[in-house]
Amino acid sequence: MNHAENPVSDSMSHHRTFEILTAEPVPSRRKPRHRSDEEKARLVAEAFSPGGNVSAVARSEGLDPSQLYAWRRKALSSGMVAPLTEGASEQAGEVHAL
Repeated sequence: MNHAENPVSDSMSHHRTFEILTAEPVPSRRKPRHRSDEEKARLVAEAFSPGGNVSAVARSEGLDPSQLYAWRRKALSSGMVAPLTEGASEQAGEVHAL
């Protein structure tokens, strides 16, 4: 078989398109932001409020949701807040400093 009869050679003469991929540098890690106890209490109260969504509250403040969940756990375990029970909705949002 000569070169002209080789079907692989025919496919090599066709126009080919290549895509060049570029990489973006990985953003550096955010520096931890110190939040005051009052700010933490406000965020925890907002997360505990009726209809409150921990992830939405955290994202709106540029906070990782796991951090807000940790603050909620700390507030519950320390007794600063109590789980919402029926008839206690007027006390919702009362959170003392963490």
